[in-house]
Amino acid sequence: MMRKTILEKFGFSVGCSILMGVFCLAAMSESVPPLEEYKDSVKIAAVQMVIEEEFLQEHDSVDALIPYVERAQQDQVDLLVFPEYLLGNFKIPDPLTDKLCAEANKHNLNVIVGGWEYLPGEEFSHPPKEGTFSNTGLVVSREGKIVGKHRKMHPACGAKSPYDWPPEDNEVSEILMKLGEEPTVVDLDFGRIGLLTCYDGYFFPTFEIPSLKGAEILVWINGRGGAIEDYIVKTASFMTCTHVVATNQSMGAGTMICAYPANIVENVTKPGEAYISSTLDLQFLRDQRKNNRMFHQRRPNAYKDLVKEWEPWEAYPFIEPFRYPESE
Repeated sequence: MMRKTILEKFGFSVGCSILMGVFCLAAMSESVPPLEEYKDSVKIAAVQMVIEEEFLQEHDSVDALIPYVERAQQDQVDLLVFPEYLLGNFKIPDPLTDKLCAEANKHNLNVIVGGWEYLPGEEFSHPPKEGTFSNTGLVVSREGKIVGKHRKMHPACGAKSPYDWPPEDNEVSEILMKLGEEPTVVDLDFGRIGLLTCYDGYFFPTFEIPSLKGAEILVWINGRGGAIEDYIVKTASFMTCTHVVATNQSMGAGTMICAYPANIVENVTKPGEAYISSTLDLQFLRDQRKNNRMFHQRRPNAYKDLVKEWEPWEAYPFIEPFRYPESE
């Protein structure tokens, strides 16, 4: 009888341990809301362009977008993506964003474009005051509503350094802006997208986190010289099980559309204005995401060091860090 009682107690203890483990795992897991609206495919257009100062003397920035908006409507595009910075200074709401929303609604398009968002209660100023503005990508729905925005999380600075780091003393750049605190995920009428802006894309979690939160298409808006790196785009597509769309201003290049897994279907390889489009298969992608082995075999507890602050440069005390030459 004693042995049976011990076994019963042991069995009860093991059962409780298993149940507690299951409850703990459940508590650690994050649920991803199911899609409410979705389509089997999506047609996306990406624009590589810049707006000259001369144009803005008689027009606003939305006027420069309209020819591409009209073309995208003719092409029966679902999502039209412009580059970073293009909208210029704006507030939410203001006449400029109202006009953008009206054009999206008029042409039955979802539109993404970047610009300088001045925060509520702040006034436009040059140079801008620290913490009064953000580098923001806006998502406007077909219904003409701002349904999402992404504030750039990593400031580009130190342009005079060969390493783009550190910032100069008293530098006036993105180092002064209010930074975003998390990647952005937005539901549209065809599916779920994630956003990141320019330098954000050099930090891989900005691709990975939106995908883990359910983003099927990652939209990476840029505004820089040189070409967007196709190896980053292809790696992001494969590693996150997503389609990827990247845009750049026309002083650079590399506006592209990449279909999972890592298949670049359109790519603007030279500077200059350009418009590209492609239809992406979402039904295929969702089947892959449902069964993706890397999603099912992730081990977040094994990656906990990622959320620690590390200083890998401290491994090289024998190397002098870069310093700007002293001004005379």
